[in-house]
Amino acid sequence: MKDRKRGIEMRKFISTANRGMGLENYINAANTAYKLKKIALIDKKPVPIKFRTDKRTGRIKEAWFEKQSTVDYYGIVNGVPVAFECKSTREETRFPLNNIEEHQYEYLREFHLQKGVSFLLVEFAAHQEIYILKFEQLQQWWFESRRGGRKSIPYKWFQENCKKCGPGRGLSVDYLAAAGL
Repeated sequence: MKDRKRGIEMRKFISTANRGMGLENYINAANTAYKLKKIALIDKKPVPIKFRTDKRTGRIKEAWFEKQSTVDYYGIVNGVPVAFECKSTREETRFPLNNIEEHQYEYLREFHLQKGVSFLLVEFAAHQEIYILKFEQLQQWWFESRRGGRKSIPYKWFQENCKKCGPGRGLSVDYLAAAGL
């Protein structure tokens, strides 16, 4: 499709980066409600981006990630520090561990070692379900995959071993209740 105003070709890109945006919208709404109800203060961490502008026009020519971000969200719940990452998959039967970047896992691990509560919110989009995967659970699967074991966590395992996030406290997704916070 051509942008007639600028005379340039516009392309449609399908990005995996925005796959979890529906999930993040639910989480952002929950975080706003938690703040208003004085339950928690949880913020979305911005991704550090650097820009290069055209000196003549002042327009952005290119942009790139300045450094790797840590996790999506961090905050405090009743004096307890929390950090978590949101992941969404279209897979019906499993959650691929390669959806988690090494630096994200390391941040969650270090946060856990400092006595903070760290976890993943995992959305199975095909089932319209969200689960809490606590760091201790993630760590077991992570180590197993690094030793040549499974590279994904079965959906059935989530059903049997993880808390499902559901409505509560006037929210469509009360993930803090599912996390036991």
